[in-house]
Amino acid sequence: MRKNSSRNLNLENIKVVLIVTTGRTGSDYLQHCLDGLKGLMVVSDKFHYHQFFKNKNEKKDPFKVLNAFIKKYSNLFSQIEIENIKINLNIKKFRKNFEKLAGKKKISRKQFFVLVHMSYHLTAGRSLKDTRTIIHNSHGINRTIDTLEDFPNAKILVTVRDPLSNLKSGLINWFRYKTDKINMLHAYTYMYRIRQDLKFLLKLKNKKFFVKMEEANLKRIKKRICNFINIKFQKKIYRATVLNKPWVGDQLSKRQAKKGEFLKPENKNEYENFYSKKDIKTLSYLYKDYRIFNYKLKKIRFLNGIQFLLNSLFLLSFEKDIMNYNQTKSLKKLNIKYYLYRIFYFIIISLKLDFLIKNKHLS
Repeated sequence: MRKNSSRNLNLENIKVVLIVTTGRTGSDYLQHCLDGLKGLMVVSDKFHYHQFFKNKNEKKDPFKVLNAFIKKYSNLFSQIEIENIKINLNIKKFRKNFEKLAGKKKISRKQFFVLVHMSYHLTAGRSLKDTRTIIHNSHGINRTIDTLEDFPNAKILVTVRDPLSNLKSGLINWFRYKTDKINMLHAYTYMYRIRQDLKFLLKLKNKKFFVKMEEANLKRIKKRICNFINIKFQKKIYRATVLNKPWVGDQLSKRQAKKGEFLKPENKNEYENFYSKKDIKTLSYLYKDYRIFNYKLKKIRFLNGIQFLLNSLFLLSFEKDIMNYNQTKSLKKLNIKYYLYRIFYFIIISLKLDFLIKNKHLS
């Protein structure tokens, strides 16, 4: 029996901290700020490990699962274009580390998750000594729910942002990066997720820490993040890296952080120019839950609910632009379909019938 085989892995000593986004809110930036900090294991990018197992009780040959993982996620060792990540991590060395840790006994989904992080950590030339915390960017709600099946006591770092700035970024940056995103499906999905994902996360019983994107570089916030995940404060947390190389930001962003530095998000005056006054009133009501983070949304009065209901029947200013873009027959049908979905969604909210909303979230 190998000394470090999976049958000897004490999973009870492994702590898991998930990073979850609520749109374009700096979750990847946070992940890369935690890269290389003592006590933490962090893989270069997001991955979904549930696809390799039927359920949490299934046990599989470690080498077969490893081969499937490497085939699916070879980019974790080389290049992830959209994230502007370019590294050269030795896959053969990763395989060797994994096989040494795993042994020959069949492993569970939970064990596989831990083994991937430990093996990746070792392959990056980092030590496992006094390293018992995994930082996993589960990113969206669906994958967060999946990971919580295996680690129900995981702590959660939630990144948030002024919701109107968040929505603008989710529309403009995606539209610029990929023109086939200029449709009502994308607009409706983004409006939905910013509200619904937060509502879901607020209800979770797990220990949570909400990181406001606007405050993500403040020393007091950096210290609180370290306290939350139970590690010592380290100055390296101010620099976003991938295996110690600066992370400049994803390809959707107009600005790049050449040294992995924090880039301050736009202020209220900048995003206000994107919306009409009616848009701002409507969206302030839609995203009123964000007031708990002291975001300065339009004040909510009794008549706002009635006004929101009436406004729900009309196109928002950016929706008009979407409707007028490249009106092919198929795109027109798609736009009308999701415009009607959006109207129905707004009406449900205005009538306080949230229980009718089927919880669908982005991965």
